[in-house]
Amino acid sequence: MYHSHLVAAAALIAQATAATIRIDAGQGGWKFSPSSAKAAKGDILEFHFNGPTAHDVVAGDFNSPCKPATTGGFYSGIFRESSGENANVFRVTVNSTDPTFFYCSIQGHCQNGMSGVINPSSDQTLATYQSNSQSASSSAPPAPFGGQVVGAGSSSSPSDTTSSSPSSTAASAGNSPSTTGTTTNPSPSASVTGKGGAGTLKVSVAGLLGGVILAALMI
Repeated sequence: MYHSHLVAAAALIAQATAATIRIDAGQGGWKFSPSSAKAAKGDILEFHFNGPTAHDVVAGDFNSPCKPATTGGFYSGIFRESSGENANVFRVTVNSTDPTFFYCSIQGHCQNGMSGVINPSSDQTLATYQSNSQSASSSAPPAPFGGQVVGAGSSSSPSDTTSSSPSSTAASAGNSPSTTGTTTNPSPSASVTGKGGAGTLKVSVAGLLGGVILAALMI
């Protein structure tokens, strides 16, 4: 019992110290900013979508540019905004530190360099992915799944549950601030978010650490 409470306390602390990386889609053109980031398990990747062009974000495979990942992954659904930033954001929790590529599936966007990567490696780089993307014939997305659409500034965290297939009730286009769509990820290892780089937010747990451990010891 004592050990189980310590494990639970450690899990709460790990969740509280997770970093959140903001990635803007379409700010200043067909691009993600930043387009590359490092990630640790438990961190959250938060995508913000900017007008006037519609954008989305899809997890892809390094060897198949502008195509959805064949296992796991995520898809936000299309975000449309006439100007400025959409009121909703798309969040995904990282469960793997393997290289994970993502792109905008609006036709022509990925082919013109609107893509990014979490945890790039020496043999799987964004430069190579974007170079190969230029010859991709299309960039059709799957049904939305694998993350959560919430209002910007919400404290809600993406679901950690998993399923064997993408949900048909996944996160929608995200045009209304009140619209929230929580979906499940068929493969935990494919979820990604970033630590470090622009927009990283650190959560202080100086008070939480002592309180949680003390509570665990007293139970």
